[in-house]
Amino acid sequence: MLTSTNTMSMQSSSIGIFGQKSLTDVVKGIRATKRDTALFISACIAEIKTEIGSTDPQVKTIALQKLTFLQMMGYDMSFASFTTIEVMSSIRFAHKRVGYLAASQGFNQNTDVILLTTNLLKKELRGAVGGGMSGVYDAGLAVNCLSNIVTQDLARELLPDLTNLLSHPQPYIRKRAVLCMFKLFAKYPQGLMVTFPRIQQCLEDPNPSVVSCAVNVIAELSDKNPRNYLPLAPAFFNLLTSSSNNWMLIKVVKLLGSLVPEEPRLARKLLDPLAGIVKTTQAKSLLYEAVYTITLCLPYCRKSDGSMPASVPTIVELCATTLRSFVEDTDQNLKYLGLVGFASLMSSHPRVLSASNYRPLILACLSDEDITIRSRSLDLLGGMATRKNLMELVNQLLMHVDQAVGSYKSDLVEKIVNMCSAEKYAQVQDFSWYLDVLVSLGHMMGIDRTGSLIARQIVDVSLRVLPVRVHAVRKMTGVIADAASRYSYATSARLRQEDQLQHIGHMTPEMLPAAAWIIGEYSSLIPSAAEIGGDDGG
Repeated sequence: MLTSTNTMSMQSSSIGIFGQKSLTDVVKGIRATKRDTALFISACIAEIKTEIGSTDPQVKTIALQKLTFLQMMGYDMSFASFTTIEVMSSIRFAHKRVGYLAASQGFNQNTDVILLTTNLLKKELRGAVGGGMSGVYDAGLAVNCLSNIVTQDLARELLPDLTNLLSHPQPYIRKRAVLCMFKLFAKYPQGLMVTFPRIQQCLEDPNPSVVSCAVNVIAELSDKNPRNYLPLAPAFFNLLTSSSNNWMLIKVVKLLGSLVPEEPRLARKLLDPLAGIVKTTQAKSLLYEAVYTITLCLPYCRKSDGSMPASVPTIVELCATTLRSFVEDTDQNLKYLGLVGFASLMSSHPRVLSASNYRPLILACLSDEDITIRSRSLDLLGGMATRKNLMELVNQLLMHVDQAVGSYKSDLVEKIVNMCSAEKYAQVQDFSWYLDVLVSLGHMMGIDRTGSLIARQIVDVSLRVLPVRVHAVRKMTGVIADAASRYSYATSARLRQEDQLQHIGHMTPEMLPAAAWIIGEYSSLIPSAAEIGGDDGG
């Protein structure tokens, strides 16, 4: 596709005439008039309005070229719409290129004269005939312009001509036509059903660049409804196993991953080719997409008899090792992708992070400066907890809670509670320890958002676990007594100074109703609780 930089690099002074500013003159003038730039540009626009009325095509072209440059600076060029079409119709390619660029930048869906381009574009698209280069670059300009200015009417009228270019002998035209088809489908969806078989044929084009363009178009189209593109799975699988184009393989891998939920049998077929890419590729982008797609396939790999393929454990280990290398990387983007990949892998293998060698890696991410990395690592903690390591994991998280600030501190508290209460407290072995953790959290500063959650947990544990009730009554008696002493201490006349209130500590207020309810509900256990407290020296 032609760019504005390519066009602006044209030697405008070579087509200029005596007395007319060239594009170079305008640029130099803007740089030289830093204080009065707006005044200089206003004078230039006034000159341009006079020049576009000239009968000399060179004068019009230079004027339109200058106006296109000014449009990139935010100035309106709608008054030159008809002149743009005139320059587009020029027989000189140098002039025509300026006109097409001006239309690409200046025309929009509300431009009145845009329908006047229909016959011009049709003529250019049909002009690229034969095996030579006759009319090829003119058609390339038209395709580029059409992709930028297409409306529903233009798409309907020009779709047949653009479709014919898909079989043009020159790959220069075929690849541009394929890419432009996507823009036409966006404005005229009815054309997709009629012309899609021609795009499908481009997947078998002998030119790799044409195939890559076709893959890109189909990948974008499949975002809304992958099921419609399921018949293309064999063609994409063939590209997966035969292509060496990394950028195209990224699209192919992502598209095949989106098809797996629609055709679960595809999952087992993809595992080995994707694992091969993970083992051999050096491209980080393709490596991640291959690993991530494997994680999407794993939930669908179970056979009809309920068993998993023999290669799955090895592939899971390969994915985990690869994602670990991402998380250990100093690049924050790769670290984030590694954490996202682990989250996807845990959907099919929730205990993949329960091994002790992953715990320091994820816990280290909880102290990262990047809040997105901290949040992602926090989501993984649930998969790391087991009955054996829960206490150690929570104790490490408590140290992070002490150092955390803001909403992240409350997020940590919520994660601790969710880990311990998961599956009706299946991981908790010592409920007295868990009550101690809850009470400790209730005395921390900056967790007001989670105060009611802590209180509900204290009550819930006391209700569910009969052996822990005596311990609960003893702890709640201490909470009430501590609150009373703190209140008395804070309201004494000698400690009403604000700088002295810090010595009275903190307690989340929601704990007090919970403590009062437990003491009242299990008041018969107060003597036992007091006896235990006495034995402990409390």
